Amino acid sequence: MPSILRGQRYSFMVNHIMKAILWDMDGTIVNTEHLWGDATYALAEEMGKPLIPEVRALTIGGTQEGTISLLSNYAGIPLTDASMQHWKGRIRSIMGELLAGDIEFRPQIPEILHEAHTEGLPMALVTNTTRDLTDIALASMYRKISEETFTFTLCGDEVDTGKPAPDIYLEAARRMRCKPDECLVVEDSSTGMTAAFTAGCRVIGIPVEEETVVPEEVTALDMLRPGAADLTGMGVKDLRNIYLQLG
Repeated sequence: MPSILRGQRYSFMVNHIMKAILWDMDGTIVNTEHLWGDATYALAEEMGKPLIPEVRALTIGGTQEGTISLLSNYAGIPLTDASMQHWKGRIRSIMGELLAGDIEFRPQIPEILHEAHTEGLPMALVTNTTRDLTDIALASMYRKISEETFTFTLCGDEVDTGKPAPDIYLEAARRMRCKPDECLVVEDSSTGMTAAFTAGCRVIGIPVEEETVVPEEVTALDMLRPGAADLTGMGVKDLRNIYLQLG
């Protein structure tokens, strides 16, 4: 092969290497969306108006502030700085207790995390969940996976604007010292998928809730792996191939 062609091929390969995986937490790594659902329904009851599934769907993957604002508007009650702090306290109280239990991982996730960590592939946990609740969830997760699994964890209250804004994924890529396009993002919510795509990352959508709409700019897992509802039977090699297919 002529040297110029070898050089072009090498350049192509270098520019198409997955350098990091950025994982969402709730609904992607761990099966906790139903816990957030329980907390959201409970909060709506406390606000005086029972929640309907269509409104609950709008809160999936969102920030605490966004969820509280949506619920207060839905219930028709005023929202002040003081009441925002009150409702945030209620979320922390309800979710803190739920997350402290035995958290269930999504299918195949512990195996993939272990394989990637063993290979030395950088990974980060990138979640809209606040740091205090994330640390509670991590304490539960670390009973089953190594505390060294993630290069770092990044939470919604540690950036200027949470998902669906791209800030959190831009910051994650910066900390990885990668271009956003060199990162594969795994997300379950429309909110998270939008944030990752807007940041310029390659995104694979794996919805858990039936109501979740995959943005048209994002590829759902079952489009690349027909019939696949999760990562069962897959490994790091499969994620590398998915990354290339998304290019």
